[in-house]
Amino acid sequence: MNFKNLNIKKFKIKGFNKKNLIFIIVVGVAIVLAFSGIRTFTKNKKVETKQEIKNVRTQKITSGSISANVEYAGTLKPAKEVAVLPKTGGKVVSVNVNVGDKVTEGQVLYTLDKEESEANLQSQKAGLESAKADLEKTSDSSQAQQISQAEQTYGKAQVEFNNTEDNYNKMQKLYGTGAISKKDLDDAKKQYDNASIDLKSAKDNLDIIENKIGPQSTKSAAARVAQSEAGVSTAQIQLNNATITSPISGIVSEKDVEVGKIASSQSGSVTVIDSSTLTAEITVPDSMIGKIKVGEAVPISINALDNKIVNGVIDTISPAANSKDKCYSVKAKIDNANGDLKAGMFVKVSLQSDTKDNVLSVPNQAIKTENGVNYVYLVENNKIKKVAVNTGISNAKFTEVSGNISQTADIITEGQSILADGEKVNVIK
Repeated sequence: MNFKNLNIKKFKIKGFNKKNLIFIIVVGVAIVLAFSGIRTFTKNKKVETKQEIKNVRTQKITSGSISANVEYAGTLKPAKEVAVLPKTGGKVVSVNVNVGDKVTEGQVLYTLDKEESEANLQSQKAGLESAKADLEKTSDSSQAQQISQAEQTYGKAQVEFNNTEDNYNKMQKLYGTGAISKKDLDDAKKQYDNASIDLKSAKDNLDIIENKIGPQSTKSAAARVAQSEAGVSTAQIQLNNATITSPISGIVSEKDVEVGKIASSQSGSVTVIDSSTLTAEITVPDSMIGKIKVGEAVPISINALDNKIVNGVIDTISPAANSKDKCYSVKAKIDNANGDLKAGMFVKVSLQSDTKDNVLSVPNQAIKTENGVNYVYLVENNKIKKVAVNTGISNAKFTEVSGNISQTADIITEGQSILADGEKVNVIK
């Protein structure tokens, strides 16, 4: 509308002056513009509404078995952990490892001062040579040879007995820490028993020979030889004990030794752990203990690794509940060959608490709750249908559902949060 050529003077209406006429024209123009704006807004709104068909994702309802799981918290522990202490006390002269170092079985961890034990060994060897010389003087060559052979056999038997006895004592301690198996302990015991029998047999044989062919002086000399040989063996063991080695392959987790300090059987340890296999230890209530078994695979969530799931296997189940809370100790083994897991990490072990067969289940995110009622959203003819459902057991991914739904229904799993019943939607794959 063009108002530039409008001649207000030509309009002569009774009761209206020029100012009134201008006011009426301005109001009229405003009404026209407002009406035009409303029409434009309404038109745009219709176009906008037409464009707001929401996208959703769907899937078929699952029919089959579903298991409910319960998580139990625990921490990772190494399958083997040994605090290595010296068998005899002494001053530390070298430390060969640091925390974090990888070590192999038999590798030297640290050493003690050997000066005293080396001197003792030399003294025992000298005593042995002297005893042998005395024996030669108290017998003829034939007698001496027979007795010498018997003495050598006895001496070797004594050395073997000392070694197997020392090894058996060591294995008993390792078994007590869980570092070795029962079979390893039994093998060490068998070697010890055999060495004991051999030692007695050698001693009996020596006694028979001495009583048969040698006078009292010969017997005494032979006894001194045997005693000296045992002394040499013991001194050698003491010298060997000054070198402390790792009984297992693994990683040094703690080191409580320093050069110049005194180490003993009570202090001065290096702790070695074998973390190639870790154990997750949890406590399980009486209501769950009958639902699990040794050898059962279990998923384990690692808190420090963004709840990464690793596979574990139940290794042991305590036969009796503890006295504190009447729960049972359960241990699950985890393979850690790649070294990603560390001892001490917080974990959650998921145990299967209940199972149902031939039921309908949906993804957990498909269920929405309003005013205490659970709903799922179906798509029928590209429109939303909101359906109330009853829920049953659930796990980390799925929940059992029942009600006015069927296995053939398309259920919305993504995008239902902003939908209304009957609303038109676009299903995307």
